[in-house]
Amino acid sequence: MFPKNAWYVACMPDEIDDKPLGRKICNESIVFYRGPDNVAAALEDFCPHRGAPLSLGRVVEGKLVCGYHGLEMGCDGKTGAMPGQRVRG
Repeated sequence: MFPKNAWYVACMPDEIDDKPLGRKICNESIVFYRGPDNVAAALEDFCPHRGAPLSLGRVVEGKLVCGYHGLEMGCDGKTGAMPGQRVRG
C-alpha cells in the first residue's frame, strides 16, 4: 500500500528525451515524454483504444503516438487524432 497524496521521484529530467519513458510508481504504470515547447508530461501508460502501453510508442511533434494503431495523445491526456477517423476536440 502506498500513500497516494505524497510526492515520489519518478525520474531525472534528462531521462525524458525524444522517446517515451515508462515507469511503474506505486503500482501505477505512467509514461513520461516531452510535449510541445519541450515541457515534460505524464500520462497513464495505457492506450484507450486497445490498451497497449503508450511507452512503446513514439513522440511526434509534441504528441505521444501509440505504437499499436497510431492514436495521438496530447499532454492533457485527451486523444488528438486517430488514423482513419475524425476525433472531435
